[in-house]
Amino acid sequence: MRCVATFGVSVVMAILASGCSQPGEGYVETSLQRYVRSRPPGATVPRDVELSAKTAQSRTRVPLEGVTWLSLGERLSEPSQGTRTPSFAERPEGFVHWRRRRGPAYPGDVWRSFGRDAKELPATMWDDTKAAFTNKWALVGLTAAVAAGVGLDAANANGRVGDHYIKHGPQLNPFWDSVGDIGGNPGLHFAVAGAIYFTSLYRDDVRNYEVSKALINALAINGLATIAMKGIVRSESPNGDDSGWPSGHTSSTFCLATVMYQAYGPWVGVPLFAFATYVGYERVDAMNHDFNDVISGALIGIVIGYAVYDNHAPRILGMDIIPYANLERSAFGVALSKEW
Repeated sequence: MRCVATFGVSVVMAILASGCSQPGEGYVETSLQRYVRSRPPGATVPRDVELSAKTAQSRTRVPLEGVTWLSLGERLSEPSQGTRTPSFAERPEGFVHWRRRRGPAYPGDVWRSFGRDAKELPATMWDDTKAAFTNKWALVGLTAAVAAGVGLDAANANGRVGDHYIKHGPQLNPFWDSVGDIGGNPGLHFAVAGAIYFTSLYRDDVRNYEVSKALINALAINGLATIAMKGIVRSESPNGDDSGWPSGHTSSTFCLATVMYQAYGPWVGVPLFAFATYVGYERVDAMNHDFNDVISGALIGIVIGYAVYDNHAPRILGMDIIPYANLERSAFGVALSKEW
């Protein structure tokens, strides 16, 4: 059952403004002083809050650049760094937890943000791994990938395709063969994801930053899953390699295409899916993989890319944010969607 709750643009903007907008300095000052006055006699007041309240009372403003209501309480609760109230940008731990954060941990500071992301990588990877292998559609897709690998091999599809190439030889010349080999290499895909990541950090581009993090994790999980399956099955490929099934080039390229399709739409995703299909064809044409290797690899890449990106999608109160359009009323906006 799918329940879609649609809100007017004004209501949605009010919610977003109340939760994510920067508070005015005067309101924060008043709130800090009210908090200090409301404490019971003898109660301990956090040092930073007391200093901030005194600073507000003396009309000296506390720097509030880049602060949202989401991070205000977390930052005020940190230990004091001296007699002067440090700005939020100066606090080494002044960041929002990765589960609630969208965008770099330290906007404007590339290397501190990179260091924080590196520290958080094991936790985010594990969270995405659990999402990838508990998502119902991903489980269906992974089951289909295994079934395709077994079924196509049992139906002798590999043998028939292999006989065709033995009889007619490869159809691609060395140049086009190298295009598929290099373009489908997982190392190149990680390089693309890394370029998007560092560019978005440098430009404080929240949208592309989130896409790059989802892409990096998806490629990593897909690569680890593919390697694990190769090690368990150990099927022989036409070139004599004992780690044929599934195709790593194919799974990685389809994983890249799936994430980019979800992030940027068909104008980017469809050409990448076409190229991923070409990579799968090149793997068979060059006799690096059997037919079932590339079919299973494609399914694995698609479902892992889908599940990881879905885990990174923005949500409000557990509901997905989706576009909304009512052509009869000429109404356009956003809606919140929940499945159960």
